[in-house]
Order: sequence, then structure tokens, then C-alpha cells
Amino acid sequence: METPLQTAQRLLAALEDLVARESVLLRSTNYLEAVTIQERAGPLVQELARLADQPGVDALKERVAALMEIRMESWHYIDANLDRMQQELARINEARVRLGRIAPVYGARGVRRSRLNAAA
Repeated sequence: METPLQTAQRLLAALEDLVARESVLLRSTNYLEAVTIQERAGPLVQELARLADQPGVDALKERVAALMEIRMESWHYIDANLDRMQQELARINEARVRLGRIAPVYGARGVRRSRLNAAA
């Protein structure tokens, strides 16, 4: 039978692997898979938190701190991308509004849309 420290080491190793995968997925903009990884990591984090007060488990504090640093970097990356995407969306919406204002001037109401523009 595993000691609490052995269990925590095993769980932490699995969590380190998941966090590394998540980091790669985020940087490749595969957000859906990153969320799946986060969901898989949840139970590991809960169990590690439960084991935190067991004898000897505090020896893993440095590894946990390093893991938390990686997670913080991922959150900063997500925040930066979210800000960038929101700015781009605002720019696109502004362009649509401008187009909506000038389109009637050029008689765009009667223009047939091509199949390429039908989805827009």
C-alpha cells in the first residue's frame, strides 16, 4: 500500500504531465483540448489538496510551486489572447457598422450575394 507521500508524488507527476500538455495546447490555440485537460486535472488537484496535511507531503512544496508558476504563465497567456481577440472583434464590429452606414449610399441593397459571401 502506498504512503500518502508516494500517492502525492504519483498524483503530482500526473498533474505535471497534464499541465505541460495544457501549456502546449494553449500555445497552439487548441482551447477545447486545453479545457479537457483542465477538467482531467481537477480531481488530481483535489486529491493532492486532501493529502497536503499528511506527514512528509510538505516535501513536495517546491514542485507544487513550480507547477503553480507554469499555470500562472498559462493564465497570463490566455488573458493576453483574450484581450487581443476582444480588440479584434471590436474592430470588426466597427467595420460592419461603417459598412452598414455606407452600403445604402452605393445601392448595395439590390446586389446579389455570391455563394462565397452568403455565409457572412
